[in-house]
Amino acid sequence: MRELEINVKGGSYKIIIQNDSLKEINRYVKEVYNNKNIYILTDDVVAPIYLDTIIKSLECDFDVDYVIIPHGEKSKSITTYIDVCNKLIDKNIKRNNLLIALGGGVIGDLCGFVAATLYRGIPYLSIPTSLLSQMDSSIGGKTGIDFYNRKNIIGAFKQPIRVIIDPLTLKTLDEREFNNGMGELIKHGAIGNKKLLDLLKTKPEIDENIIFESLSVKKRVVELDEFDLNERMTLNFGHTFGHAIELKYNYKHGEAVAIGMLMAIDMGIDLNITNKECYDTIKNILKIYNLPTKEYNYKDYLKDVLFDKKNIAGTINFIFLTELGSSKIVKLSEKELKEKYYECFN
Repeated sequence: MRELEINVKGGSYKIIIQNDSLKEINRYVKEVYNNKNIYILTDDVVAPIYLDTIIKSLECDFDVDYVIIPHGEKSKSITTYIDVCNKLIDKNIKRNNLLIALGGGVIGDLCGFVAATLYRGIPYLSIPTSLLSQMDSSIGGKTGIDFYNRKNIIGAFKQPIRVIIDPLTLKTLDEREFNNGMGELIKHGAIGNKKLLDLLKTKPEIDENIIFESLSVKKRVVELDEFDLNERMTLNFGHTFGHAIELKYNYKHGEAVAIGMLMAIDMGIDLNITNKECYDTIKNILKIYNLPTKEYNYKDYLKDVLFDKKNIAGTINFIFLTELGSSKIVKLSEKELKEKYYECFN
């Protein structure tokens, strides 16, 4: 078993990384929750695999109910958010009751947003079952839904009270979904852990130790910058361009991040920020995990970047690698961007 503790103003909490931890959910929940009622949000793919196990573990000490939604990115919407809130209220959820996110990134983002907004905030606990959610969305407190054909453009910061990661859940993922999560894991190595990046070249088993190494990168930057105003933005490496193509071409999130990383490296090289060796190294690692490496010209997507949520009052924070395992934030105003890439905006 490995443990990490996230210490932030929004609430400190432990991340438990342990094989077969799903069978011990009751113990882990009792350590952080003293009331009686628990509500689980999951989807129609995860529920048949894990819901009974979770309920059986919890029901000896808690009254448990659940809401099941359709799987997939389309459920991360205002329509589904309203539907979930209606069902939870119909089930008599109260402000001090616990909400559990059981599933992948869509469930984690949606459940966290419900927890942040219903009754102006209720506690929630995360049980991520996909590699993507274990690597990224289940920790750090970012929640949200898609809107106006933009990723996560409506959301809130809401820290879970605990995250429980069972690496054995990865065995139920198909190859594409597993590799989808590798996009975020590779990103963590690229921006802040060269040791992890070197390990991935050998295609190791993704176990408690690899997950720990990856999440150590996110822990460090989240604690430095809880609300994504400075250092935490480095976690957006690959996302600025990735978000621009994800919904447009129906990529999974980690796949879009993979392509977005290559686009950002390409731009960084053009700006004399990124070491040229980064491109081939990252591209080769992406190929090991069958992630897409299709070449998109970043210049063709600069207009889309202006609408990304990382556009803060007319300034876009681009994340570039300097070397493998090292990254930096470069701020470019809309004006600077349009002047530098005049042909892309006219």
